[in-house]
Amino acid sequence: MDHTAVAQAQQMLRGGDVGAAIRHLRPALDANPPPPLSLKLLARLALHQQDTALAAQALQAALAAHPDDAELHALRAAAAKIAGDPEALEDAARRAVALDPGEPLATALLTEALRDRLRIGAAIEVASACLARRPDDWGTLLARADALQFAGEAAAAERDARHAARGGGSLQALQMACSSLLYLDEPVATPPAGPGPAGDAGDAPGSPPAIATVMQRHRQVAGSVPPLRLPPLPPRGSGGDAGRPLRVALLSPDLRRHPVGQFVEPLLAAWDRRRIHPFCYSDGAADATSHRLRARCADWRDIRGQADMRVVQRLREDRIDVLLDLAGHTHGSRPQVLASRCVPRQFTYLGYLFDTGFDPCDGVIGDAFNLPPGTGSARHPLRLPGSFLCHLPPEDAPPVATRPLRGDVVFGSFNHLAKLSPRTVALWSRTLTALPGARLVLCALGLADADTRQRIQARFEAAGLPGHRLELRPPVTSSLPAFLAQYADIDIALDPLPFNGGTTTLQALWQGVPVLTLPGERMAARSGLSILSAAGLDAWVARDEADFVARARELAGDADARATWRHALRDRLRDAGSCDAGRFAAAFADLLDEAARS
Repeated sequence: MDHTAVAQAQQMLRGGDVGAAIRHLRPALDANPPPPLSLKLLARLALHQQDTALAAQALQAALAAHPDDAELHALRAAAAKIAGDPEALEDAARRAVALDPGEPLATALLTEALRDRLRIGAAIEVASACLARRPDDWGTLLARADALQFAGEAAAAERDARHAARGGGSLQALQMACSSLLYLDEPVATPPAGPGPAGDAGDAPGSPPAIATVMQRHRQVAGSVPPLRLPPLPPRGSGGDAGRPLRVALLSPDLRRHPVGQFVEPLLAAWDRRRIHPFCYSDGAADATSHRLRARCADWRDIRGQADMRVVQRLREDRIDVLLDLAGHTHGSRPQVLASRCVPRQFTYLGYLFDTGFDPCDGVIGDAFNLPPGTGSARHPLRLPGSFLCHLPPEDAPPVATRPLRGDVVFGSFNHLAKLSPRTVALWSRTLTALPGARLVLCALGLADADTRQRIQARFEAAGLPGHRLELRPPVTSSLPAFLAQYADIDIALDPLPFNGGTTTLQALWQGVPVLTLPGERMAARSGLSILSAAGLDAWVARDEADFVARARELAGDADARATWRHALRDRLRDAGSCDAGRFAAAFADLLDEAARS
């Protein structure tokens, strides 16, 4: 009877009626003996519907009769995740893995939980043990890929994500395989530092992906996303109804303490509401930054958990003219919304520094530095004047700290470890080797984990930098002022390649620390160029690796110049307009207005 009930419920699910399937399975709660298959399916459906109370009932009844069923403990871990109880999640997942060392759901959940608690080495170990038994389990592959990113192993993460995608994994696997490409080293030949034509190179086996390959992969992934079946767009004048402001929706899971939240705030703060009527479509959990952004946007839409079709309905109910996608192929994005022409115009900006590949996307917003003429990073580039980023200085930033004029120079990077590509490690090690006595400080969340620290130190030692010249520290996260205060220890910041810093570059400059960058070809490899050139700081933009080392030596050897810059950089950013939200928001409005009419 158990098999029959499950088969009937699955038939209902194929017809799209989850509620009917749940109602059909509910009698299993009172059956004696408890039917395990019916209760497992009921628990899964309840969790899918976020009904944790019903899921707990089903799991309690099933476990009473089958206490050593690994799948039931895995479902208990899933329930704990929804409830936000990491301790219960880890306990249930470890029980499931002990009963079945290859249990895929429990392994993926445990890997994610350990990563979230910055136990990166343990997360990788748990996932690897499962994959030794089930090498094609895409959920575990993706969980390990995430952990590998935190450990600074972007190439290994990309391989895991690609493996998951090949094995028939979810769209999430395809997207992660795509976005991971942006962290991989570019071919050695790089274009000139300034705006200008960007060349291309073919891919040899095992070589870094050329920009044409990255674009091709993006288009393939985007082409695999079926668009929603939508009625035609209602007719209205291009650029919106005459006499009203342009209605612009910002779609993102990261309208919170995140670079996306930081860099949209100047727009929300300074857009002239007679020209731009902003709507924030928030797809993530709120925090203090979310509340601050919400205070700047009267039309805030919380779309967490809502189906794509409902999101599209809301966009149309709000009569949106322009959709700004701020996520691309990153976690929490809405690919099916992007694949559907649900508003007159849609553009990619900020949260994904490459063309997403979706044909209904009308362009990628950047600037002349990161999207130069002939760029391969976007089929339809739209260029803001100056930099594509505006820095809204935090009111509670600590004062610029004075560094000693004498003593060994300290280089630093506060970027995500995923950006430590092999070429970055080699170039920074070469730079430090050219300056006897100089030290390098790396500060990142992943460095809270001892295994990760060992991995990173081994990579630098293999590149020629002795361990005693490398300091690995987790960041102070108690507050933003405390985090920024750590720049008091740094003389010169180094920009990673091929995925530059954005937030970290501007934070370093604001705290008086010069930043050295070496631009590449892709959009993500030119953020440093964009920020520095727009601020008139071209002297810190290198032409090639030899020039990067030479500029580092010159800056390291001139303590007086560093001291002068340390206390002049805030004024330089202000004077150059890098912090002028009004000017930036007006230029952005001009760009959107012109693009919406085209």
